[in-house]
Amino acid sequence: MLDMLVELLTPLKPLERDLVSDLLDDYLVVWEYKLEVVKILKKIVEISQGKPIIISPVKDFKAQKVKSGSSLTFELNTYIHFFQDSKFTFTDDPSSDRFQNFEGFKVLVDDFIGSGNQFIEMTEYLADNEFSSGTDLVATIVIQEEGKQKLEEAGFQVYSPHERTKSIQRLVTDEGYDQTEVYGLYDKIEERLGCHDDFKRGYGQSEATVTLKKTPNNTLPIFWYQGRFSWPAPFPRPRS
Repeated sequence: MLDMLVELLTPLKPLERDLVSDLLDDYLVVWEYKLEVVKILKKIVEISQGKPIIISPVKDFKAQKVKSGSSLTFELNTYIHFFQDSKFTFTDDPSSDRFQNFEGFKVLVDDFIGSGNQFIEMTEYLADNEFSSGTDLVATIVIQEEGKQKLEEAGFQVYSPHERTKSIQRLVTDEGYDQTEVYGLYDKIEERLGCHDDFKRGYGQSEATVTLKKTPNNTLPIFWYQGRFSWPAPFPRPRS
């Protein structure tokens, strides 16, 4: 990892290197989920107040792809033995009869929520297809501040052990960076990647600095995007 960070930082100009170093200072890496999963289960049990609990991953119905929330439900199921006084049920699909007809405490989970748009799209799909999106809690390992706000404004209760602000904006508000200068400096670094417009400043311009078992594409692409120019990304996403 040290070699990869050196490879990223060495070619940069001094001001660019300072900026990237400051972004790395607040970078969150969660490769081991056990501690986070136990925190989430503890909160679910606390809020459910003794009701039976059902847990389903957030699902992308439009793409029909398996999201990382499915692996998180597996991890949650692994550690329910720590909470033997609670009754847990798991399902892979919030539109399933099991989830829709469950009488108890309903939980939707994902490992990361960025802008919140994908979650809202899921609830709209459920509503359009005459399914209920009624959920007692949305739980995630990491959530961006804007995503949490969007879900709460839509009426959902949200819990996450890690709530994150936009990383470049944080440097403006907390570290005294000039907003125009810092965004201009960052954008010049990013131009060298040749990444798709959708990923500029992170998908949905989330400005995340997060790596889980897989780096979310909401993370600033200078940390994960490799592309055709073989950018020295220290936290690359798996190539499809």
